[in-house]
Amino acid sequence: MTRLGPVSTSKVGQNGLPKPSPDALEHSERLRSLIAHRIGAAGDWISFAEYMQLALYAPGLGYYSAGAAKFGSEGDFVTAPLISPLFSSTCARRISSWLSYTGTDSVLEFGPGTGRFAADALKVLCGEGSPFRRYVLLEVSGDLRAKQAEHLQAATNVEWINELPRRFQGVVFANEVLDALPCERFVIRDQKWWRVGVGLGASGFEWRVRPSDGAAPGDAEFAEQAAERAKDLLKHGETLPEGYCGEWHPWLDGWLNSLSAAMDRGIVLLADYGLPRRQLLHPDRMQGSLRCHYRHYAHGDPFAYPGLCDITAWVDFSAVAESACRAGFEVAGFTTQTAFLMGAGIEQELQAMAADLDPSNPEYLSLARGARTLLLPGEMGESVKFMMLTKNIDESELSGEPSFALRDMRDSL
Repeated sequence: MTRLGPVSTSKVGQNGLPKPSPDALEHSERLRSLIAHRIGAAGDWISFAEYMQLALYAPGLGYYSAGAAKFGSEGDFVTAPLISPLFSSTCARRISSWLSYTGTDSVLEFGPGTGRFAADALKVLCGEGSPFRRYVLLEVSGDLRAKQAEHLQAATNVEWINELPRRFQGVVFANEVLDALPCERFVIRDQKWWRVGVGLGASGFEWRVRPSDGAAPGDAEFAEQAAERAKDLLKHGETLPEGYCGEWHPWLDGWLNSLSAAMDRGIVLLADYGLPRRQLLHPDRMQGSLRCHYRHYAHGDPFAYPGLCDITAWVDFSAVAESACRAGFEVAGFTTQTAFLMGAGIEQELQAMAADLDPSNPEYLSLARGARTLLLPGEMGESVKFMMLTKNIDESELSGEPSFALRDMRDSL
């Protein structure tokens, strides 16, 4: 995430962030009141997962369910499809091949954002010889659907759905979806994993820490998942130090179980910020990976302007693999964004797009800058990981898959 420019000191609001408009502030206050009421009704403590669920998805008020701009220069952050069409075209080239391998013809995209990925991908998917027939966008936000329709108005083979289809066969794509699932937070105290939740103080929302002693909803599930993680780390000779704070996504099982139940056969491609567990839960990362984004400013306060800020936490890809296997998938590939895009042919896509452009042409320069952002380790190249899951696919059908051949990282999970 990058800042687009300096902010005048007269326009600085909470935590040094750009000050919202009066209408935006009023919107945020309505959500703040809703969350405060929920905290009061729960005995002055809710889990951070519940807070994050309300902040992002409360009907009509949450960040993803309200109508504020989220993507691009007028929003809060820029995703890979907005950085360069190279991302979408490179991914689409492999998706088209996977449709051929599996004898299917449908693509389902989770969280389509502005619809830019779909628009650029369709240029490849609709090419001569492609088996592609149908592009399905799972989007529950009416506002985002309208933005997607603007990008896809010329397409005739797309449809929007509110919930998972039945007996889907094809390729599922989810870019930066898992990191926006509500997460639990924990802190190590006296060698035990305590729950980090949210309460109400004199100045507003504040962190509240408590043991998972059964007094609050979700305590049993928290204790079970904490024990599993502690055991896994100990198996590799690692323990977390006193005061360590981190996160995990407790809804992974539910998300992947639902997806598996909806699929008869196919491939799932996940792209997200994250790491294998032993790298994510590392003593050097004492404050975890929780990040918030507001108008291209990254910050660490999820209580600032609720409903106006995005909240994310890096994905534990070991947990994704474990949940996927329990749900009936097989993990067929795991690698970095750089290795995936290079293996999938981003260099060839760049050559094709830039073939008729002079190096001084702004479009050529934009393509070059986009490729650097997508590939360089200091940008997105190493931070974003790609994972391929398969269901009812013979392993031989994907033998020699180039997008995961350059760097197979499954043994790190």
